[in-house]
Amino acid sequence: MPVAAALVLAACQSDEGDEADMGSPDMDAPGEENGEDGDGEGTDAGDAEGEPIVIGRISALEGPYAAGAEDGERGVEMVLEEFDHEVAGRPIEVIVESSDTTPETAVDRARKLVEQDGVNLIHGPLSGAEGEALASYAHDTEHVTIVDAASGASTTTLSDPAPNYFRWHSEGAMWTAPLGPHVIDELGYERVATLAEDYAFPHAQVGGFLEGFCEAGGELASTHWVPLGESDYSSVIASIPDDIDAIFVALGGSDAVDFLSQAIDFGLEKPIIGGSLLVGSDVLESEGRVRENVEGIVTSMVYPPSSADVYEWQDFVQRYQEMFPDEGFETPSNFAILYYNSFKSLLLGIEEAGGVVEEDDGESLRAAMSEMSWESPIGPLELNENRQAETDVFISEVVENDGELTTELREVAEQVEQPDTPWERLDECPS
Repeated sequence: MPVAAALVLAACQSDEGDEADMGSPDMDAPGEENGEDGDGEGTDAGDAEGEPIVIGRISALEGPYAAGAEDGERGVEMVLEEFDHEVAGRPIEVIVESSDTTPETAVDRARKLVEQDGVNLIHGPLSGAEGEALASYAHDTEHVTIVDAASGASTTTLSDPAPNYFRWHSEGAMWTAPLGPHVIDELGYERVATLAEDYAFPHAQVGGFLEGFCEAGGELASTHWVPLGESDYSSVIASIPDDIDAIFVALGGSDAVDFLSQAIDFGLEKPIIGGSLLVGSDVLESEGRVRENVEGIVTSMVYPPSSADVYEWQDFVQRYQEMFPDEGFETPSNFAILYYNSFKSLLLGIEEAGGVVEEDDGESLRAAMSEMSWESPIGPLELNENRQAETDVFISEVVENDGELTTELREVAEQVEQPDTPWERLDECPS
């Protein structure tokens, strides 16, 4: 999907809405499952007789995560094809607002959607700081239901969680919690440094990793923080201490590409432990020298390697590849599956509420989602008391297979629970 300030996507519907291919809610649904196109162009209206349901979407199609956001849009397209462009007998219209990962822009886009476009539903955002900002905004717009697309700050659903904010994926600290003990027990790394972007999601990633790592007896030698969008890592690499076993790196998008390329140029010889976005598809398949420095990196992610035969993951990968043979990655990224799961959860919730959204300011929809569970391509999804999903985490290693870089599954941590601590920036082991 091209970058745009706002794209209005009108959806169409089939005559008979077949049940979605991958996962249906564990409740008695009143109708079929349907959806909408995300290609940036309006489609002709179909046969749905109800009033259109308008969903505002906020996606970071600008900035360091633009490639990931574009892949997230592919995940949304997959849902809309499954739902055949309508939900609960109502054709769907989607208004897509482009953000740049900053909280100010995300809130500006949300206000535009609510105050000018009159939406009652928002799907977004991508980045952790954006998620924190929209969760705060949700308190001021109680009639609007917000379903998080992919953001992972721990504070979003732990610090005064808004009753109208739902996150159908686990958060950043949960993704790295199993990795800390793993690198001690399985890799023998007992003393590490950390490098991360200095904003909410990497704060959670570092916090989750260090909590388990330090509890298992690990030592933290130093921490290194950079702004989101940093392109020069020469001074950071030069300051990494020599007396460490490895460095944990929580960077993503273009930041990850720049670091991994420069790590070669500036002589970083220590093993790298990957945060959840460091070696995703958007990074491994990027241009440049990344491939020279990633083999052997162990990471933990919210989705499995493409070859893993778990849940309905193989079906999802195959359909992604069939739908996007040219413009997509060879394997779907973190953002594709998170956008897919979150947007599908919203549509399933609308079905469970019988299409009732505007009439009761979203109360029926929020009640339905709070009680709903369904089998996603990466495992079962349901929400805890904070309206936060707790999911499996997949520890993987980057390997070369027939000349191509991919990841290989090492361990699955099942249904990792949300921690009690809303992690902020850490510069020492948590007490």
